[in-house]
Amino acid sequence: MPNRPPYEPTYGFDHDSRTVRVYHHDLARLLLMFRSLMRETQKPGSWEHMDDYDLSFERLADAADAAAEIIHGKKWTGPDLRMRCTTTEPVYEWPEGGPYDGEATFTWKVPGYGSHASDADQVQHYSNTALCGFSWAKGDRPRRVEGLPECPECRREVQLGADRPRGAW
Repeated sequence: MPNRPPYEPTYGFDHDSRTVRVYHHDLARLLLMFRSLMRETQKPGSWEHMDDYDLSFERLADAADAAAEIIHGKKWTGPDLRMRCTTTEPVYEWPEGGPYDGEATFTWKVPGYGSHASDADQVQHYSNTALCGFSWAKGDRPRRVEGLPECPECRREVQLGADRPRGAW
């Protein structure tokens, strides 16, 4: 018998790294279907934000967004928010005191460190900590900027409160 690997490389599985390669379109459709089914079938309060399966699906949405950004280049208009969870989803229990509870978050540019999202009060007063945990000294003088932050974790948190179309996709 010929010596063959225990997998079919044409299906995109890399045995050494234990990763699976799928088309961007297939991953995006899977994520959209997951969000649609989740809204229909889950009971309110059955998941906690960024716990259970949710963190994995948010990371997959990050990968789909990164692929779309590469594919579309300068024509890319930003993340596909339909693949993301929101603060209005009834299936999630959101953490108490999250910086996005009822308030908007803002994007701040820290010279030399990119942009991060934070509550405006945090930057002006006490903690100087972004949503991803990045912090800066009071002397760094971050400035407010337009658009999404550069940090993937901060970008995800800003997207939580984003208004997005509901219904068919």
